[in-house]
Amino acid sequence: MKRKLVLRKSNWITKIFTLIFPTIILTGCPAMYGSPYASYTTSGCVTTERGRPLEGIKVSVSDHSYTDSLGQKELYFAGYAITDSHGKYVIDFTSDFMVDMIVIAEDIDGEEGGGEYQNDTIIVERVFEYKGGGYAFYGGHADIPDINFKLKKK
Repeated sequence: MKRKLVLRKSNWITKIFTLIFPTIILTGCPAMYGSPYASYTTSGCVTTERGRPLEGIKVSVSDHSYTDSLGQKELYFAGYAITDSHGKYVIDFTSDFMVDMIVIAEDIDGEEGGGEYQNDTIIVERVFEYKGGGYAFYGGHADIPDINFKLKKK
């Protein structure tokens, strides 16, 4: 008699796990972590080599790169801004785990903006340190100021 009772409990527990386990797998266990991300603000100024502010320069932020189907390394851009009349820009964006941030300045208006300038790239390493150190890549906010460019004429 005891043996049958144990088997019935075992079958009942098995049925419960059979119903619950696929649900946990399909939902990704949201109560434990959720989707880790943080918000970031980067800002700075774009000038000529002589210090004159440049208006109309596109500044883009990439939080990671990837390889496309042709094997080419591409950047995924998380946000961009166009510089104002004082050469200043501010970019707010969210990202998942980010170790290094790639910031690119591009002259998109050519001669109309006072001349043609070469593109420039700045890589900000160890971005997580702007949030107080450690690998706290999830949650919170990081301010990354003074990412300044001095562009050269083409």
